[in-house]
Amino acid sequence: NLSFQRRETTAVKKGRGRYIFCGVMLAAAFLLYIGRLAQWQLLEGSTFEEEAVQSSATYLKLTGTRGEILDCNGNVLAGNRSVYNAIYSRLSGSNETRNAVVLEAVKLLETLNVPWTDRLPIEIKSGKYQFKTKMTAEIETLKSEDILDLPSSATADECMESLIERYDLEAYTSPEDIRRIASVRYGMECAYFSRTNPFVLAKDISIETVELLSERSTDLPGIETQVEQTREYPEGDLAPHIVGTLGAISQEQYDVAEEAGNTYSASNVSGYSYTDTVGQSGIESVFESTLRGKNGKESVTTDATGKVTSTTVTEPPEAGDSVWLTIDSNVQRAAVNALAEQIEAKPTEDCEAGAVVALDVNTGGIIAGATYPNFDLEKYNTDDTYLTQLYADESQPLFNRALNGIFTPGSVFKPLVALAALEEGVITPTSHPVNCDGAYHYYAPDYEPGCLGVHGEVDVYGAIRNSCNAFFFDVGRMLTIHKMHTYAELFSLGEKTGCELSETAGIMSDPKTYTERHGANWYDGLTIQAAIGQCDDMFTPIELAEYCAMIANGGTRYKTHFLNKVTDYDRAVEKETAEPEVVLKAEIEDEYFKVVREGMRQVCTEGTAASTFSDFGIAVAGKTGTAENADHSDNLTFIGFAPYENPEIAVAVVIEYGGKGDAAKETAKAVFEAYFAETLQKEAKRAEATVTEGTE
Repeated sequence: NLSFQRRETTAVKKGRGRYIFCGVMLAAAFLLYIGRLAQWQLLEGSTFEEEAVQSSATYLKLTGTRGEILDCNGNVLAGNRSVYNAIYSRLSGSNETRNAVVLEAVKLLETLNVPWTDRLPIEIKSGKYQFKTKMTAEIETLKSEDILDLPSSATADECMESLIERYDLEAYTSPEDIRRIASVRYGMECAYFSRTNPFVLAKDISIETVELLSERSTDLPGIETQVEQTREYPEGDLAPHIVGTLGAISQEQYDVAEEAGNTYSASNVSGYSYTDTVGQSGIESVFESTLRGKNGKESVTTDATGKVTSTTVTEPPEAGDSVWLTIDSNVQRAAVNALAEQIEAKPTEDCEAGAVVALDVNTGGIIAGATYPNFDLEKYNTDDTYLTQLYADESQPLFNRALNGIFTPGSVFKPLVALAALEEGVITPTSHPVNCDGAYHYYAPDYEPGCLGVHGEVDVYGAIRNSCNAFFFDVGRMLTIHKMHTYAELFSLGEKTGCELSETAGIMSDPKTYTERHGANWYDGLTIQAAIGQCDDMFTPIELAEYCAMIANGGTRYKTHFLNKVTDYDRAVEKETAEPEVVLKAEIEDEYFKVVREGMRQVCTEGTAASTFSDFGIAVAGKTGTAENADHSDNLTFIGFAPYENPEIAVAVVIEYGGKGDAAKETAKAVFEAYFAETLQKEAKRAEATVTEGTE
C-alpha cells in the first residue's frame, strides 16, 4: 500500500509539473505576443501603416465640373476652361521629406511670382510674428481644440511655437521659412490632406510653371500637376453683379456645411473641403447647390514601395447643372454701354452712378439689370491689383445699384398718384382740380411751391404729359399720405420684388417713419412733396421697373426672377422651368389703367420725352422724372414700357445726380432699341423699300 501511495504521489507531482510548465509556456507566449503587438503598434506602427497602405488599393477624388450660367438664348455668361494646379500628393511624397519639399516648392513658386495657398493667419512684420487682423475666423480655428488647442488669449508667438513642435520644424532657423512650411502644413490639416485628398499648393499655374515643376520632379517628390476646370467669362463686365463671384470657402461656409453633414470624407467625396471654391455672391451663390458638380473616385493601386501600379475610375464625376437666366445679353449689353456713355459724358460734376432694370411685363422675368460703375469678373478673379483697386474705389463698383441702390424718384411717381386718385374717386379723367399758373397756392401765403411750367386748367392726361406739379400737389393733398402709402405698397414701391438675389427695400414716405428718421412731426407740406416723388420717397430701380410693369399689364404683380430654366451640363435634359408667379392683382378699374397709360403715351409723343421717342419705331409710353437732392445735383429718372398697345417690356432708369438733360431717356431708348432690334430692322427695310418704289 505504501508503495502504491508513493507511486500515486509521484504521478500527481509529475501531472502538476506538466500543468505548471504549460502555464509558464503559455504565459511566455502571451507575453511575447503582447510585446510584438506593442512593438508593431507603438514603435513601428507608422511604418507598417504606410507599408500596408502602399501595398493596397486607395482612391483619388475626381472633381465634378461646375455648371454653366447662361443667358435666355444660351449665350455663356460664366463658363469653364481647363487649368493646371500644383499639388502635393501623399502618394508620391513621404513623411520624411515633406517639410523640405514643401519649403523648396514654395520658394520656387515665389521666385516665379506664382501665388500659393496661404491660409495661416499669422504674418511677419518687423521680424516679429503677429496675427492678420482680417482673419478672425481663421485665428479661432488655429487656436481651437481640433488644431493647436490653445486658449483664446494665446499670442501669435505662442501659436508659432506650437506649430513648430506640431510639424517638427525645430531644425529650421529662418522665421520666414518656418512660416512657409507651417502655413502649408496647417492648410493640409484644415483640408484633410491624405493619400486620397492631395493638397492644392497653387491654382491656375502657367504651362511654363508646369514644365519647370516637371523638370524638378526628382528633387520635389510629392509635387505634381493636376488638371481641373475653372471659371471663365466671355464678357466679364456684361453682368458681373448678377452672375456673381466665386472664392475660397470661408470658415463660416465650411461650418454650415459641417452642420449639414456635407463635408468631404471617404464616404462623401462630394462634400466641401477647405480647398474648395464656392459661390460668394450673385447667381453663383444662390444656385451653388445646382451648379456644383458631384465628385467621383479613381481607384489607385500601389506596390510596397508606393509606386502606382494601376488606376481605375470607379465612380465617374458628374458635371453640375447649367442655370439659364432670363437675362438677354443683347439688351444687357445695351444697358451697360448706354449707362457708361451717358454718365461718363458727365451731365454734372457729381454724376458718377446709375442703374437700369428691364422686366418682362407678363412674367416678371428680369431681362436686364445693369449697374454703373461696373467691374470685370475675369480681372476680379485673376488680378490682385485690380481687386484691391475695386475695394478702395469710393464709387463702389461692386455695389449692385439695380437691386440695392435706393434713389429719390421724382415725377416717375406721379402715375401711381393718378391711379390711386382715380380709383378713390378723388378725381375723374376729365376733372381740373387746379388752374396751374406756375405755382401751387393752397397753403398761401406761407407755402407756395413752384411748378415746372404754366399748364392752366389741366386734366390728368395733361398733368402726366407735362408733369404738372401743381396738379399732383392738389391731388396728393386730397388723397392723403396714408392712401398714397397703401397704393405704393400695392405696386411694390418700398417693398422687395422677390427676385433670387439680395434686394434692398425702398422707402415710401409716411408720418411714423418720418418722425423716426428725422425726429420731427409730419405736416401737410410733406404730403404734397411725397405726391411728386420727393420727401422721403426712395425706391430701387427694380421696384420702379416692377411698378411700371404693373401699369403696363393692368395691375398684375409678378414675383421678379432671374431663373429661366435648369438643364444638365450638356443642355440636353431640361430639369426645371421657372413659371410666372403672381404675387397679387391690384383691384383697380381697367379704365383707370387705360387713362394713365394714355397719359404716359402722350409723354413720349408730345410731352417731356417727345424729343427722344416721338419718332421711335416702336410705340413707347413712359414718364420722366427729376428728383431734387439736398447736397447734390438732381437725379434723372425714367420709367417706360413698350409696345404701347401690347406691352412686353418695362424699363426703369436712374442716373444719380444727373442734373438736367436726356441721359435717363437716352439710356432707356438704347434698351428698347436692343430689345426690338429685329422689329426695328424690318421696319427700316420696309421704309427703305417704300422710298425706293416712290422714287422709281
